Amino acid sequence: MTTSSSQLELAEGYTLQQQGRLPEAAATFRRLLKSEPRNSNALHLLGVTLARMGQVEDAARHMAAAVELQPANPAMRINLGNALSELGRYQEAVEHYQRATALQPNIAPAHRGCGMALARLGRLDAALVSFNNAARLLPGDARIHYDLGVVHERAGRRQEALACFERALTLDPRFAEAHHSRGLLEHSLGRYADAVASIERAIALKPELPQLHFDLGDVLLAWARPAEALASYDRALAMGPCPVATHHNRGAALMELGRDAEALGSFDRALQLGPATAQTQLARGRILLRNKRPAEALASLDLALAFSHDDVEVFYQRGLALQALGRYEEALACLDRASAIKGDSAEVVNARGAVLERLDRSEEALDCFGRAVTLKPDHVGAYTNAGNTRTALGRYDEALRDFDAALAIAPDDTNATWSKSLLMLSLGDFSLGWPLYESRLRLEREPRTFDVPRWTGQESLAGKTILVHAEQGLGDTVHFCRYVRLLEDRGAHVVLEVPPVLVGLLCSLRMRGRLIAQGDPIPPVDFHCPLLSLPLGFHTELATIPADVPYLRADPHAVSAWCARLDPIPELKVGINWQGRVETERQDWARTRSFPLECMSPLARVDGVRFVSLQKGAAADQRRDVSFSEQIVELTDPKELGEAAILETAALVSALDLVVTSDTLLAHVCGALGVPVWTVVPAVPDWRWLRDRGDNPWYPTMRVFRRRVGGGWVEVFEEAAQMLSVVARSK
Repeated sequence: MTTSSSQLELAEGYTLQQQGRLPEAAATFRRLLKSEPRNSNALHLLGVTLARMGQVEDAARHMAAAVELQPANPAMRINLGNALSELGRYQEAVEHYQRATALQPNIAPAHRGCGMALARLGRLDAALVSFNNAARLLPGDARIHYDLGVVHERAGRRQEALACFERALTLDPRFAEAHHSRGLLEHSLGRYADAVASIERAIALKPELPQLHFDLGDVLLAWARPAEALASYDRALAMGPCPVATHHNRGAALMELGRDAEALGSFDRALQLGPATAQTQLARGRILLRNKRPAEALASLDLALAFSHDDVEVFYQRGLALQALGRYEEALACLDRASAIKGDSAEVVNARGAVLERLDRSEEALDCFGRAVTLKPDHVGAYTNAGNTRTALGRYDEALRDFDAALAIAPDDTNATWSKSLLMLSLGDFSLGWPLYESRLRLEREPRTFDVPRWTGQESLAGKTILVHAEQGLGDTVHFCRYVRLLEDRGAHVVLEVPPVLVGLLCSLRMRGRLIAQGDPIPPVDFHCPLLSLPLGFHTELATIPADVPYLRADPHAVSAWCARLDPIPELKVGINWQGRVETERQDWARTRSFPLECMSPLARVDGVRFVSLQKGAAADQRRDVSFSEQIVELTDPKELGEAAILETAALVSALDLVVTSDTLLAHVCGALGVPVWTVVPAVPDWRWLRDRGDNPWYPTMRVFRRRVGGGWVEVFEEAAQMLSVVARSK
């Protein structure tokens, strides 16, 4: 029996509790319990006070003692249930909530608390029953409708959840959490505009919450608005510590914006702040691969694979990285694994075809491209890859149909346009090929810009200055610098910008204008034009190719010196070159254009011939190991690769009787100098060598020897050897 003194102490403690003076309230209840240790009300109120002070474990112990003394008190059971829920002891909490509702069925807090605990236990159907009971008892309580919506959403009943959030917001339009949750749900339903509006309302109510800005960023990113998403992520990060995912998603937004270096920094920051994840390593691998850093990409993708053994995207990207590294068998195995996980992925099937093509398994590759189109009829990449493969097989009509199918789906697709342009140019259809060839400029990740207009061929050049800038390889520069004279014939003053290594050779180009090296200051100009766009500007056709050679000249004193040095050699003096720059020939378009020196052995059987090695770089070492090494002399340093080496080579070839070379810079130098040159090309060579002809209209002193589709290099040189015999006998 409680005394009036104890009642006064209870009242005093309760008042202190209500005033927020929790330590004093707790001290008052403890004082009372010293004298009356079984005072259930004091035990209960002390438990409530301790819970508010964050001492939940101690609170639950005192509340449990109170319930033992008053087992039929529903309020005590509800508060004990709340404390147990906070401690994560959800099943015990449910038992007390259910006992409270059994004692007093219409007590809403017990139903709500029970619903919360049941939801935590994953018993969603039972939780819905409890929340519905709470909502029936308190229909005007926005929080209960909100909680009911959360459980509906967890149960996959998104429309019901949405209705609950709407009801909560009708009851309390300033309920920020409900606006937020509604926005997330709308996001999951693909209703991005609604989602943005909902989350922005939540932000208007609670702008200080970083999570709201983070989630807004996610919606905007999914809605393909990466710039706005980036701004939201940056606002979240400016507010203080954010989830590691903020840095990851910020990187994804930057990646969409093409700001790859910054994106990589965000992914790296995410990895610094938290444990590595498959998704961050995957994203990092993708961006490195996109920036032509396949070795680094592979390292990230290997880490992603360590976290996720069945992610098709990881295997797919890893296959692409291995392909870029030329490790085709490994790439194929990786893509086979991706296919095993997701056999209906058109992207994986298409990539697998591309690797098979690199392995010279062309028919299997075409089967893959066909299957990719079956899986995804608008797969532009698969049509383009099929066209490139058929081009390599010499099936030009079929290839053209593939490219046209790709462009019918996506008329502006750069790769399809580029591939079709190369086919048209190689077939001599310049009127169609040159305009399509402009697509090459869209392939550049960071295209060069100028503050003067581009010359298109329509603008008058009389009295104007035009910058012509080289934008491809060294051979292309030598090939097309001939157009400078045509510009000057139209009254232009030409500034020709070329790679520094070619400045010495191109000083011999007959031009009235100015030759500068890339990186030199550019003088004031009226127009600019990429070098390889000049044929388009002049509407060049096969019949109108400017082929007045020589248009370059070697230093006559150096030529005379070489002639004197070579004069004692009585045989036909033939310069040979078999491989271009290794870095260039790693690229897909150039990978078949060189050959081992030993393939030239049929030439060595021709009497009256002495070979002079013109090969530069590591490939020159092959000279020591071939069967006809004693017939080859090496008169220059193969390690010299700079401007002086090009000038020396130009003089040397001008003193030789003939040059036989693969498709390299040397072929263009010889052609521009008017030196007799035989260029040996693969079955489907670069477009400038055209198709099925032994001559080349760009270079009148050139003869072209072609490898047969399905044939080998040796048979090409057997043919060349027969002709060389005729030349040697006529010397």
